Amino acid sequence: MNPPEQDLLHCRHDEPVAEPADDDPVWGGAGLLAAALPGWRARAGQQALADAVRQAIEQRSILLAEAGTGTGKTLAYLVPALLHGERVVVSTATRALQDQLSRKDLPLACQALGLQVRSTVLKGRANYVCLYRLGRAQHDGLLDSRRAVQQLREVLRFAAGSNDGDLSGLAGLDENSAVLPLVTSTRDNCLGSECPDFRKCFVMKARREALAADVVVVNHHLFFADLALRGDGVAELLPAATTVVLDEAHQLADTGAQFLGSAVGTAQAQELARDAQACGLQHARGMADWPLLGAALVKAARDARLCAGPGAQRLDWAQAQALAGWRDALRAWSERLDALLAALAQVEDAAPEFSRLAERCREQQRLLATWQLGPDDAADAAGPADSVRWLEVGTHHMRLLATPLGIGPAFSALLAEREQAWVLVSATLTVDGSFRYARARLGLGEQSPALQPPAGGERSRLRELRVSSPFDYATQTRLLVPRRGFHPADADHATRVAELAARLIAVNPGGSFVLTTTLRAMARIAARLRELLPADRTVLEQASEPKSVLLRRFAADARAVLVGSHSFWEGVDFPGEQLTLVVIDKLPFAPPDDPMVAARLARLEAAGRSGFMDYSLPQAALALQQGAGRLVRGEHDWGVLAVCDQRLVATGWGRRLLASLPGFTRVESIEPAVEFLRARGNVDRP
Repeated sequence: MNPPEQDLLHCRHDEPVAEPADDDPVWGGAGLLAAALPGWRARAGQQALADAVRQAIEQRSILLAEAGTGTGKTLAYLVPALLHGERVVVSTATRALQDQLSRKDLPLACQALGLQVRSTVLKGRANYVCLYRLGRAQHDGLLDSRRAVQQLREVLRFAAGSNDGDLSGLAGLDENSAVLPLVTSTRDNCLGSECPDFRKCFVMKARREALAADVVVVNHHLFFADLALRGDGVAELLPAATTVVLDEAHQLADTGAQFLGSAVGTAQAQELARDAQACGLQHARGMADWPLLGAALVKAARDARLCAGPGAQRLDWAQAQALAGWRDALRAWSERLDALLAALAQVEDAAPEFSRLAERCREQQRLLATWQLGPDDAADAAGPADSVRWLEVGTHHMRLLATPLGIGPAFSALLAEREQAWVLVSATLTVDGSFRYARARLGLGEQSPALQPPAGGERSRLRELRVSSPFDYATQTRLLVPRRGFHPADADHATRVAELAARLIAVNPGGSFVLTTTLRAMARIAARLRELLPADRTVLEQASEPKSVLLRRFAADARAVLVGSHSFWEGVDFPGEQLTLVVIDKLPFAPPDDPMVAARLARLEAAGRSGFMDYSLPQAALALQQGAGRLVRGEHDWGVLAVCDQRLVATGWGRRLLASLPGFTRVESIEPAVEFLRARGNVDRP
């Protein structure tokens, strides 16, 4: 039996409230925001969120807030934080959102309020040019293509004229470029104060600016990596910050788990081999056969990857142990690290880099050693308590990970340690109207030390707020969920999805997304759509080109169709007629054979709880909300959402998922959806 839900709701808003008064000095129709922003319209939900943020700041409390699409959550937390006048740290999900905050939202808020604040963006090391490594790459001669040589020249020109060294300012440099690891640093290979370019270092400059800034914008990856390893400056910022805002908070648990565990992989081995060869040839030529040592390490790592066979997959520790040649491959990999470490030990005094290289060798050896231990022996060595060892196999690379099942204890301890205001906000945090699942994943249950009231206080630090979207979904949208003929277990399900999608696309005047839960379904649906649709309907497929290229092509073609899997379910915005149809192939349940999912389900079942109801269903609800959220991004947007999974309306648990979606007008057959698209197209197009 599941334990009864204990809601800690002290300031919850689910129902519409009165519009802000016109005489409100900030939010009203005659307030500062209205005067500064053309087309400004006061929103009750936005002011309710802003008031809750203000109270959290004043009381140093924790606010867990869900703000539906269109609420204007960014201004709702920026305005009270800026008006409070003390340091603010804002963390968001991606570097792209960091740039949007710093270049658009923050200047807009400051302008409206008439404030001048010092603000900066702080990113991880890999986003900045490392002048030392750039100079070495220029002279090493290790580049093996004209394209790479040309990209290196572009980085050289960029670094010479850049004030911040942030590579996002270099247009046209692909994020997968082979040049990037050569011209950026990591925590492993940075020389710190011993670097000859330390005084000119872009990373150090960014860190100094962050320490002097009133508002610092970071991302979740940097936030958790730094809290776990204390290396890139976030930990230094927190003590002086009055307010910490964690935007896109639905991603916190998964992102945090990546950095509270450990990982070693073939890419790290290749980088170590390349750096050892370059440093050895520069500072200790003739003291060892550096190219041979590097090549042997790279070969050993690649041989381990080959044990896993072709294609991408995830395996747990036991499945990895069963791979042919796996144990021998790990042993050979460790022996190649031993050989490199022995050579480095002979020259460690020749240059500071040799000491760092030796440290990297030892760390990779340690992590590989945990993978050669049995389950009982690895309990204390493989990572944090409750961690899972698993193998992430990509097309070319592989990583061996030890990941904690959750971040609850660590995150709760952080919030208990810091008495700042913590604002956790997202468009998708509740399941069927409750924050219970989000609280559980973040360690914010009733017994959490983070929720204990301040000295002399009586109330929990936690406040919760749920603000609905202001959009008129009933009028602007249709939700198509067929009652029959669309069960994911059917062998021809992908074909049926493609055929339904093709009928809707044929009458859709705007762009179309088809979101799938697996790469296999994506390929099948894309292939069938190309057969069914006329030549003027371009079908773009995720696997064919980099994501940034696909999104540019989609934006440039008013009637394009994009078929994508996981990375297109959130963080992709196309307002207006750029996107008026979203088709979802099936309910987005996490695969139960995924090592991390299987371990989480097993832990719940062992505790007498339901893995399906307490993990799989809430995860699917949040993912479905994100996918559905691609459709309506503005108050004049409209369109059809089709979920090709009859379980959504035919099962009791499916109806819980349905209740988590906004108030779409639901239809059960394709004809009303077709008519809606056709009618809106005729009305809205000249």
